[in-house]
Amino acid sequence: MYFIARNNKIYNYIVHTSFMRRYLVTCGVVCAFFIGGFYLVYSPLVDHIAFFTAERINLQKKYDELMQINKNGNDLSVLIEDNKKNISIYAFSDDKRQEHCHARMLFVLDTVAQLGLKLNTYGSCKEKDKKWYIKDSAHFDIVGSLEKIMTFLETIKNSHKMITISHATITRVDDTTFQISCDCGLITIKK
Repeated sequence: MYFIARNNKIYNYIVHTSFMRRYLVTCGVVCAFFIGGFYLVYSPLVDHIAFFTAERINLQKKYDELMQINKNGNDLSVLIEDNKKNISIYAFSDDKRQEHCHARMLFVLDTVAQLGLKLNTYGSCKEKDKKWYIKDSAHFDIVGSLEKIMTFLETIKNSHKMITISHATITRVDDTTFQISCDCGLITIKK
């Protein structure tokens, strides 16, 4: 025995409808199911996949940047340690600092003498005590040809003896003679 639903409208419609109409309605229901599935499931799923793919790419970039920063930080740590060693070579205690300062001042005065420049005035050393260094500075007025003055400045620059020339003023005395007024700073790193 089998069940026959006599008062069911859907059953009556299916039984009493033509063969072609039944298959068209069935295809319509199946198409509606797939279209509904596409718009309700697949389309939001594709949007979420695209969103999370973009997030993954963004996080990968941030990770790569973080790795580069860590690498740069390690490189800088090595450089800092090397520079600490280099600075300790140039750092002097108070008793040796005075000797070192005098030796560099003699270097400046010897450079003036060797180049044939004339030292008009020499101001005494003034000491500036900072947190990690001490700067002794003296004022010079040097007279000579422009080429000799430029050679003097270049010699000081190339000496690598932590000597600075500041407040430099070059004035013409006559046709071939110039005067440079400058402050010469001798920097000593504290221990």
